[in-house]
Amino acid sequence: MRIINVSALFPGSVNDAYIWNNSQLEPILREINNHYPEGFYLLGDSGYPLRPWLMTPLTQYQPNTPEERYNHKFKYVRSLIERCIGLLKMRFRCLLKHRILHYSPVKACKIVNACTILHNICIQNNIQFQRDDEIEEVEEIDLEMFEAVDNELGNRQGINEELLAGRRMQRRVIRYISYE
Repeated sequence: MRIINVSALFPGSVNDAYIWNNSQLEPILREINNHYPEGFYLLGDSGYPLRPWLMTPLTQYQPNTPEERYNHKFKYVRSLIERCIGLLKMRFRCLLKHRILHYSPVKACKIVNACTILHNICIQNNIQFQRDDEIEEVEEIDLEMFEAVDNELGNRQGINEELLAGRRMQRRVIRYISYE
């Protein structure tokens, strides 16, 4: 449940895809994928664009198919992410929704980053989270798979090569899962 990347530069109301497109991580992952095209996959919800290195859930699939199995496994892994974020917020209750950080955006970013670092130190040193009897309910993080918004920008011919490559890679992952 270690966190390997955090971007606390944007408020929670900013669209995830906008944050992704303006992150330092996106061009790094694109470059890694150019050198190691089958080396890794990042998981994103339906709000993110499908890419060869960024897998997203399928929005339409038939029951009892490899596509359903892909989405089931996808949801399982996303639930691990939800648990990790929930643990972070329980450890550092200042990050809970109703405990809004009343600081400047720069200071709030530093607090979020510090909480993430401390969370990772706890994980690395096997420091367990001690639940209080009065622990407040952690807000449910909405990681549901909504109908994807078509946020793909095509090239001059109307074809987005990265989207097509992402679809090919997604099909390969689905085929692989169907043989497990």
